[in-house]
Formats: sequence, C-alpha cells, structure tokens
Amino acid sequence: MYYNRIVLVGRLTRDPELRATPDGVSVVRFTLAVDRGTRAGEEKVTDFFDIVAFRQLADTVANYMTKGKLVLVEGKLQTRKYTDREGNPRKAYEILADTVRFLERRDVETEPESSAAEYPAAAAPRTYERAAPAPPAMETAPDNDYDIDLDTGDFDDVADDPFR
Repeated sequence: MYYNRIVLVGRLTRDPELRATPDGVSVVRFTLAVDRGTRAGEEKVTDFFDIVAFRQLADTVANYMTKGKLVLVEGKLQTRKYTDREGNPRKAYEILADTVRFLERRDVETEPESSAAEYPAAAAPRTYERAAPAPPAMETAPDNDYDIDLDTGDFDDVADDPFR
C-alpha cells in the first residue's frame, strides 16, 4: 500500500490566481510560506510550496483568501513535467489540495457593522473540502462473527479469544 498525504500550515505569499481549464473547470494556484521549526538562536528558515486546487474548492479559495492569511492545507504531493520557454525539460512539485482551512478570523473591523451584527458566526474559521464520492450503500447488515450478546455486552463467550 502506498500513502501520499501532506499537511501544511503557513501564510499565502500573494493573492490566489484563479483560471479555468478549456473544459471550464476552475483551477486556483497560490504559494504557501511555511516556517521550519528551528532551535533557539538559529536563523529562521522558510520553505515555499506551490498549491493547486480545482472546482468548488478553487472558487472558494479565490474568493476568500488573500495575501498574508494563515491557512492549513491538506492534500497530496505530485510532480509535473513540462518544457520551459527555452526548450529545457523541467519538473515542478506541487501540492494538490483536498482541504483548505482558514486559521484566522476575518477582520470584523473592516466589515460593515450591519453584516457583523447580523451574522456573528461569519467571523469563525471555516473548512472547505473537495467533495468525496459517496460510499456504496450496504444491502444487508454485516453478520456478527463473534458469539457476543450485543444487548448485554457479555464478551465471555468469544471463541478463539487470544487474551484468555
């Protein structure tokens, strides 16, 4: 089994760039600056990660994120090969975002007073995720493989109990 999962917390280095594919699918790109953990007295080191999101997540990111905002991004690392303008082959490493969570509250002071008063929960951090496919429906309940009385929780009659 292979596993490719990455979680990053950092700040946007610039406003997200929203585009569309020829098929009309929304694509947003932005860069996340993530500080490395350092020891006391060491110089701070920052890594920069290119993030890509598609469809509704791309629209949400483009509409609500701006430069400097603190966010958490979950996704997978992927590589992409391309040829630059001089004809040289290049490789790009990107994070394909599944989830983007805003970690800072909105600036309530910059919003009109009426909207802040009417919608006090609007300033709370939000999480946006790419929609996952629905799991297949189970036709019947799974059988109880153990000799357990589920009503009383009596586990004494479990066959082949390795802890006896």
